[in-house]
Amino acid sequence: MLIRQYRKEFVRPPNPNAPHLRCFAHLDEDIGAILPHLNAVLGGHQYFSHPPSLTLKHQGKLITLYARMIAINIVKDEGEAEDILEWLRQVINDTWERRETIEPRFEVSPKPRILDILRLLPQNNCGACGLPTCLVFAAQVSEGIRGPDDCQPINDGNKQNLAAYLKNFIS
Repeated sequence: MLIRQYRKEFVRPPNPNAPHLRCFAHLDEDIGAILPHLNAVLGGHQYFSHPPSLTLKHQGKLITLYARMIAINIVKDEGEAEDILEWLRQVINDTWERRETIEPRFEVSPKPRILDILRLLPQNNCGACGLPTCLVFAAQVSEGIRGPDDCQPINDGNKQNLAAYLKNFIS
């Protein structure tokens, strides 16, 4: 087990009216050596070797893992942060245990192309997903914020094609 415990710190963003928090988890252990393996397992958004850091997009949130800290950009409350941190702790510990079988990745994976996603959508800008256009929806799908099930008017064939296309980008 690599991560046993961490100390959480919550801060408000610079905008005093913002309804969310930023969370920092200070780690007792150094996880820098496992970051390339996590990049392979989770498909990072941004990876740097020196100093080691891995940025992920998870449930519409930017999460950056450093050697001794995890930063979550936006959380609605401490409970949401704890859920994300526990998920990460489990993934990090599991990856640590399996590290000999995981090929480290020192580059980020390509992400789905917005126009390829848009071609599979109805392109009627109906707003049923809560967004103003199908292009905005496609951008959010590309970033992992939305998925095929979030588009109500998409036909079953295109929903399956979109899901199959997106699987190409999951590690």
